[in-house]
Amino acid sequence: MATEDELLQQACDGDEKALGKLLDLHTPELRRVVARKLSTKWPSLLSDEDVLQETFTDAFLDIRQFKPGPGSVFLAWLTTLATRNLFDAIRMLEADKRGGNMRRVTPGGSDESYAGLMEKLGGTVTSPSGRAARDEAKAALDQAISKLPDHYCRVVRMYDLEERPLEEVAAVMGRSRGATAIIRHRAIRMLEEIMGTASRYLSDR
Repeated sequence: MATEDELLQQACDGDEKALGKLLDLHTPELRRVVARKLSTKWPSLLSDEDVLQETFTDAFLDIRQFKPGPGSVFLAWLTTLATRNLFDAIRMLEADKRGGNMRRVTPGGSDESYAGLMEKLGGTVTSPSGRAARDEAKAALDQAISKLPDHYCRVVRMYDLEERPLEEVAAVMGRSRGATAIIRHRAIRMLEEIMGTASRYLSDR
């Protein structure tokens, strides 16, 4: 039977079965960590299972970038991923509670919704270059969104561009609001990586 260190090296080399065994090994402790951090404020919207499932997805996506080391570094890495997912979800649930009912659904997305998403990515579509630059940025953003995995793409288009309430997006996705919030934040991070520096998509006309 492979040792934990051997499983970790195999996982970092792309062996998904080895990664699955590692996740099974550390799930009980990770669940305890998440349960301690999980706010009692959102019991019907966010569960430890939501956080764990999305954290395991992160692990499968990012394991090749993990650097093995001595001690419990793998569990520490998982805990970091889980904590980030948990806090991302809580922030989004709190924001949705403050203003979710005021979102105006705009099928296909408005210029304002594209501008808002671009700002989240660190760029701007309000440069002096005017309408041509805004259209260019919008097209670049659409292209980047289309490169996301399908369920990430759907969440971003529904929540950020069409400005649908989180509850509605979650219902369409068949997930809890908490899990949908985590997916949306992961999609935004991936979108940032795809686009790089958003401002480079603007012309200097």
